[in-house]
Amino acid sequence: MPGQTTAYSPFAEAVMADPYPFYAQLRDQDPVCRVEEFVAVSRYADVVSLLRDPATFTSTRGNTREDMPQVADTTMITSDPPKHTDLRQLVNRAFTPKMVATLEPRVRAVTDSLLDTVIARQRFDVISDLAYPLPVTIIAELLGVDPEHGEDFKRWSDDSIAALGSGGSYGQADRMGESMGEFYEYFGRVIAERKSAPREDLISAMLLNAETVPDPGQLVTLCFLLLVAGHETTTNLIGNGTLALFENPDQLELLQRNPEIAASYVEEALRYDSPVQGLYRTTTRDVDVAGTTIAAGTKMLCLFASANRDGAQFRNADTFDIRRQPNIHVAFGSGVHFCLGASLARQEARIAVERMVSRLGRLRLDPDRPPVRLLNPTIRGLRSLPALFEA
Repeated sequence: MPGQTTAYSPFAEAVMADPYPFYAQLRDQDPVCRVEEFVAVSRYADVVSLLRDPATFTSTRGNTREDMPQVADTTMITSDPPKHTDLRQLVNRAFTPKMVATLEPRVRAVTDSLLDTVIARQRFDVISDLAYPLPVTIIAELLGVDPEHGEDFKRWSDDSIAALGSGGSYGQADRMGESMGEFYEYFGRVIAERKSAPREDLISAMLLNAETVPDPGQLVTLCFLLLVAGHETTTNLIGNGTLALFENPDQLELLQRNPEIAASYVEEALRYDSPVQGLYRTTTRDVDVAGTTIAAGTKMLCLFASANRDGAQFRNADTFDIRRQPNIHVAFGSGVHFCLGASLARQEARIAVERMVSRLGRLRLDPDRPPVRLLNPTIRGLRSLPALFEA
C-alpha cells in the first residue's frame, strides 16, 4: 500500500496557498501517497503514464471526490473512448490550430479594447480588467451567446469552481445547484432558438451533429464545460503568468526587450504555476505504479503541477525561465484527454502579454494592493492582481 504524508492534503489551506513545497516533499519521500480516500501521484513519469493509459486509469467514474457535487454523469472530462471521442468530435473542428489562427485578429481587437479602458481609467487589475473578460468574450462569441451576460457566466463558473474546492460542503453544493439550474435554463433557451433559426456559431454546429449525443441534456452540459473551461484556464494562465513576471523582474525585462519570445513565456507560465493542479482517475484493475501495488477501484489524483516541477524532467525546475527549452509540460494533460482548447488558451495568453508589455510601460505589481489568491484544490489562480503602469 502507498505511504501517507500527513502534511499534504489538496484541501488544506496552506497547500492551496502554496502547494509547491508539499509537492517537492511528495516527489522526494512519498511519490505514490495515500491521502484520505485517494492516492496522489506526483512524479512526472508516473503522471504521464497514468494519463496515457485510460483503459487502466479511467475518467468515467467522475473527476471529483465522491462527496463532491458532479457537473454531469458524462462529459468530456468524465468519459473515455468511445463516448469521449463522440463528444470531442462535436466541437473539435472549432479548436484546431488552423481554426484558432483565424480568431487572432478578434483576440487582438478585444485585448486592445480592454487595455484602452485600462489606460483611460489609469487603474489596472490584471484579472478583472483583462484576464477574465478576454477569454470569456471569445468563448461566448464562439458559442454564439451574448457576452453581455458575462456577469452571469462568471457567477455560474465561480460557484461551480468553488464547489470543487469545498470538500462537498452543503452551502457550496447548494450554490452550485442554483447556478447550474440558471445555466441550464439559459442555454436550454439558446439551444431551442438555434434549432429553429441556426446561426454561424458553435451551438448551431453542434446541433447539426447532435445524433452523436443521445441525451439532449448532454448538449447543455457540453456548453457548460466549454464556457467554464474555455475561460477559466486562460484567466488563471494570464493571472499566474503575470504574477510570475512581477515576482521575477529580470524575466519581465527580458520579455519587454524580446516580445518575440512571448510564446515561450506562455509555455513556462503553464509549467511554473499550472492553472489546473491535477485531475482524478480511477483504476480499473490492480496495477503497479512506481513499485507500489494499487487495488482496482482506487481513486488516483494525477498532480499535473507537481509533475511540472519535477527536477528529473526539468532542469532548475523551481526557476521561472521564459527561455526554457525543451519544455514538455503536462499543464494541459496528456493522451486522449489533452485539453481541447489548448491552442486557443495559448493564443489568448500570448496576445494578452504581448499587448500588456507593449502598451503598459513600467508594468509592475501594486505594492499597496496585494494579490488575492483563489483557494481551490483543483484550480490555481487569482481573484485579483492589482498592477501599476505608465502608459
